[in-house]
Amino acid sequence: MMLILPSANQIFFRAVTPGSPDSGSKLDTAYVEFANGRTVPPADIVPSTLRTYFDSLAASPDQDYLRVPVLAHSPEQAPDGRPQLTLVIATDGSTGVHGKSFSSAVKSRIYAVTLAASQLNDRDDVFAARHHYEVVEQIEKPDSGHVTLIVTLR
Repeated sequence: MMLILPSANQIFFRAVTPGSPDSGSKLDTAYVEFANGRTVPPADIVPSTLRTYFDSLAASPDQDYLRVPVLAHSPEQAPDGRPQLTLVIATDGSTGVHGKSFSSAVKSRIYAVTLAASQLNDRDDVFAARHHYEVVEQIEKPDSGHVTLIVTLR
């Protein structure tokens, strides 16, 4: 295992923040995973199989995902002095990538979010981080409006 130095976080955060002069790949896309009518227990998914996992949701009767833009990036310093990057993500739309409804009527619940650097072809998105909410933390789609997620990377 390689130890990543605290200064590396600053370099990484500058590199993935759109508009930064050091920006290369942009951490600008989120895959917001949801299930209809149930919670989804946390699962270990090997990062190298994420594309296969997202494709497999097409066969699920009640799971899908929204592919949405990251709305804002805020590089800042955590209370412990370490750098962090806070991202704002909002759900957009009422239908997942594989055609399943995302609505309060079918009791959609957000169970995970994956951050990616978008590419011209969605199939080539580069996945950077994933968080699976514990069952008690999963977010139910409200009757009206969108769900706003605040994600902090350290």
